[in-house]
Amino acid sequence: MPRSRGQIDTLLGNLERLRENSGLSRADLERRLVLGPGWISRFETGETLPSVDVLLAILAEIGGDPVELFSNLPKPETGAAPIVRSISAEPSGDDLSVRFTYANHDARHLLPRATLGEFESVVRALRDGLARNGDGDAQAIKTNAVAHAFRVATTLWPHANPSDLWWFVVYRAYCDPYNHPARSGRLGFEQSWKRTAGWALEEILVRHYRPFLATKGIDIAISSTVEKRRIIGALDLPIRMEADKIDVVLTGGTPEGPVFFGVVHVKASFAERRTDDVPMSEALSRAGYTSPLWTMDCKSMPGATPINRGELGEADGDRGAKRRDIEDEGYFTGCFSYNANTRPSPASLPVERRIQVCDFNDPDDAFSRFVIDRWHAFRARRETAVRPSP
Repeated sequence: MPRSRGQIDTLLGNLERLRENSGLSRADLERRLVLGPGWISRFETGETLPSVDVLLAILAEIGGDPVELFSNLPKPETGAAPIVRSISAEPSGDDLSVRFTYANHDARHLLPRATLGEFESVVRALRDGLARNGDGDAQAIKTNAVAHAFRVATTLWPHANPSDLWWFVVYRAYCDPYNHPARSGRLGFEQSWKRTAGWALEEILVRHYRPFLATKGIDIAISSTVEKRRIIGALDLPIRMEADKIDVVLTGGTPEGPVFFGVVHVKASFAERRTDDVPMSEALSRAGYTSPLWTMDCKSMPGATPINRGELGEADGDRGAKRRDIEDEGYFTGCFSYNANTRPSPASLPVERRIQVCDFNDPDDAFSRFVIDRWHAFRARRETAVRPSP
């Protein structure tokens, strides 16, 4: 997915020359075309590429000749793709420099020990999945495409920070309109991402852990709304619980059939709405169920080289409010972050108030061991409760 700016730079240089020959300043042209201040400068420098209709409008206003606009363009480089994408990549030594637009910045994220071919494999996995949109349930197709692309990324780059792959690669690739079918070209992909990302993360969680946990007699699943309502009706908790607020359900196998023992709260970041999660988690915990938080802990500030620090790190040894919510207040029965920049809690804290850091290299990890331990403890309490007195 490399690109050459030679032809584009020449074309924009021609545009600037034609505008200067017309005697119009950039400000004059902006006033005539009713453009905000600075747009002609952005077009002529290539900071923002003008669309065809904008080019034609500028040419008409300055009396430019289209032939002159396209004169002296260099021959395209072999194999170069002149399409400017909202995400691209180029080799940087043994690493890969991933470039994308971040607010007003042309941002760069360095992906260690990665190749351009691998990057293209991830983007193609997303593109090919999204290409099926129209063959059935559109939301399910988009969810599956994102989950599959992320799984390809973590397989190709097991050494990378999973949260970075989610935040700087898959999310940015999803927001590139050229990765979607053309009929979706006018959609707002950032808004579409908000709807799709949550469901995709649930799929990622289940696909990674379900086969391993099944060997331990545990199922981790995305249940239907009907099944969630059945679970809520059987719990008899002192709060109102909405079925659509339950993310991933945990059940354990018994001779009598599967038994519900908890809910996993799945969040890409702490910026997402947690109003319903905390009361639900506290009520479940008080009733003896497990209710951990599972998060990518994504958070970065816009810039040329953004760092995905998340919100569970520590600044100068001072714990943030989100960290205190878990370690001090016990809002969830444990927290599992997939951001390598997250600082894990000290082992001296009870596991129910501990922040632990995981990745996608092996499903036999801190999260699955936590789930297994919680199921064993829940089953033991349940068997004691139903055992008849001597």
